[in-house]
Amino acid sequence: MKLGLKRLAVVGALGTASAALAVSPAFAKGDISVQATPHTVHAGHVVKVHGQGDDDAEGYTTLVIQERSGKPGHWSHWRVVKRSYTGDARMNVKATHRGDLQFRSVLYSTDSHHRHAKTDRTSAPVTVHVVR
Repeated sequence: MKLGLKRLAVVGALGTASAALAVSPAFAKGDISVQATPHTVHAGHVVKVHGQGDDDAEGYTTLVIQERSGKPGHWSHWRVVKRSYTGDARMNVKATHRGDLQFRSVLYSTDSHHRHAKTDRTSAPVTVHVVR
């Protein structure tokens, strides 16, 4: 009889826990990142850039890798250098002159009704130093 009460208590606790999980809110998962290697490169050499991004809550997403050059306080405008509709973008960029290059990933999403793109999230920029 004692074993039956313990079993009943365990089954009741598991049922209560599963019911609580079923009514808890669901959170969409999303992430964005960008990597650039090497972090220091000579002018004329290649920088490998890899960006990734996704958002489970959005139906249509576009990942864009952007680049700008200059120095802190004197950056140029961000410009698009690669676009991907799969959430994964890889590219090689030739470092043409001395200074710094920055890369970032931007994830754009659209809803199924209006199809107007909006910025969903932006990664922190990664800086590559270009030397002689």
